[in-house]
Amino acid sequence: MLTESYFTQTPLTEEEVFNHSTKFNAKLNEKKCKKASSQIKVPNFSQKIEEYFKEKEVSELLKRLTIPETNFSKNNLKRYDLNMLFAEIVKSVWENIAANSKAEEEERLKFYFRKYFYKNKQAYNSQFLSLVKDKLIALIEKEEEGQTLEEDSALLKLLSQEPIELERLNEYVRQSQSSLSSLTFYKQFLVHLSHAFYLSPQNIFLLMGQLPYFTVVKTSLEWKYCEQEIKPNARPIFLFGENAQSLIPFFDFKDTQGEMSIASPCFDLRNLILALKKTYHIEVRLSKYLGERNHKILNDHTLLISESLNESYTFQELIVASTEVLYPHLSPFEKASVDFCILKFLGIDYHELDKIYESLKPKAHYFFDSLIKIQSCVNQFNTQITTRSLVEREEVDLENFEQEIKICKEMERNALENIQTVKQEKAESQATNSKKNMVDLGQLIELELSKNGSATDEEGNKK
Repeated sequence: MLTESYFTQTPLTEEEVFNHSTKFNAKLNEKKCKKASSQIKVPNFSQKIEEYFKEKEVSELLKRLTIPETNFSKNNLKRYDLNMLFAEIVKSVWENIAANSKAEEEERLKFYFRKYFYKNKQAYNSQFLSLVKDKLIALIEKEEEGQTLEEDSALLKLLSQEPIELERLNEYVRQSQSSLSSLTFYKQFLVHLSHAFYLSPQNIFLLMGQLPYFTVVKTSLEWKYCEQEIKPNARPIFLFGENAQSLIPFFDFKDTQGEMSIASPCFDLRNLILALKKTYHIEVRLSKYLGERNHKILNDHTLLISESLNESYTFQELIVASTEVLYPHLSPFEKASVDFCILKFLGIDYHELDKIYESLKPKAHYFFDSLIKIQSCVNQFNTQITTRSLVEREEVDLENFEQEIKICKEMERNALENIQTVKQEKAESQATNSKKNMVDLGQLIELELSKNGSATDEEGNKK
């Protein structure tokens, strides 16, 4: 009221101000108290969001949200148009609430609604974003459950015997290799290998049979170094030790407790280019003269990538081209498997493997030597390049921080020098002024004396 009065230049009477004063008008406070006692029931917005997802068919929802021509994996949120999902949920929840509310309640409902869903006019509330993303991840995992492998009862039976016979476990691994002649099983094997690239192929088979879903597996000693404690009822996963002559218990991250958190790996195009340059001296350039090709390798191992590709496909072509330079001894099938593992680790699907596998139709014996080479290359690339990417990021941040400190110190030094210069100039100016004033004062005295002297002479002459 006061703001409107000011801008419209409309005078207000004391009575008008008093009538709207919550501080001094007791009757107005009584009305407010009565209104508060009959407050509307605020809806449970979290429950409304749950209801939204329950009403949707999961596969249809994910299909509709998928960004066209994307190469991101199903469990990567970058694959989906989240802004469309957020907008749909907000619209659905508000329509549901507004339809069941009275006209006098609507304004207050708007207030609570905005407070929950929006941080301000430009951004969604972090609580709302977190809830929707967690719900979407849970739905994706549920959707994939029916498509992946289950625990192998035969392997669990072998491991439950005391003592465990290593020879029979080795025989189990040899028999499991025959399942790799199925493309579905082979890709599942590579998915496990992409996230546990530090394990041998034999141990990947044992891991698949015991724990189809895992995050990170380590020994109890390794978790201790990470300041994580093994939970009391944690189930161990038994994997081969050195030369498959012993069994060592491993534990999944989910079976530990502590302050450590596992961040999902994600691609970073800039860091990958820097890592390839520093680690392997591979230069990367974008080109618009490649025709139908997506990449080209020059004699000096410079990689030319088509500039018509989007960021994720540029990243994919960069991985494919760099492995071609780094591992020329691999067969097309082995190279496609390495590319599949590296890209899957970073949340990108690589479909070229399907075509090569179908054309090759590899037999069980074909995999024996290939698996070791594939695991070795994936381990080397992920260890060196991924670690290098993280180091590069830290170094850049550190350089920026040190540079910022250097600039601040230089500015401080310049400021101090300026202050000293100003002080010096002031001192010189004051000294000059004082000398000048002294000279002026002397001149005035001489002038006055001369005036007095001349006046005395004139008086004497008159006399």
